[in-house]
Amino acid sequence: MENRELLVAYLATWLVYLVAIHCYAWWRRLCQPLVILSHAAPTTVAVSMTCIFLIGRGATVRQLTAYSEGGADLWSLWAGLWPLLLLAVFGAWISQMFWTIIICANREHRIWIPITLSGAAMCVFAFMTVIENFPST
Repeated sequence: MENRELLVAYLATWLVYLVAIHCYAWWRRLCQPLVILSHAAPTTVAVSMTCIFLIGRGATVRQLTAYSEGGADLWSLWAGLWPLLLLAVFGAWISQMFWTIIICANREHRIWIPITLSGAAMCVFAFMTVIENFPST
């Protein structure tokens, strides 16, 4: 079965993070498309896991899905998405860290540091959440 407590904790943290960075970006008049890009990977994890596990009632264990009509399809979807989400979140974390280093070198762009550091932290949390929900047979 999926780690529901970790998923709910991730979703709650992600929602607070999303509101906080957009409020900060609005207050500092930052470029909104870049802010959206900074949370694209954690948002993809949140939306896909919500659809599969909370709305679709999917499971990470294949035997638990054998008796439900759409359960096997949701398990197959999760098994296919799992490695892609891991790669996407890891790549986003690398990008956030690279972006943070570049921003620190330029004094006028340092207002982006809260966006990049919180984005990197959410990528780590998203990575942990996806890892803990490994699809097993």
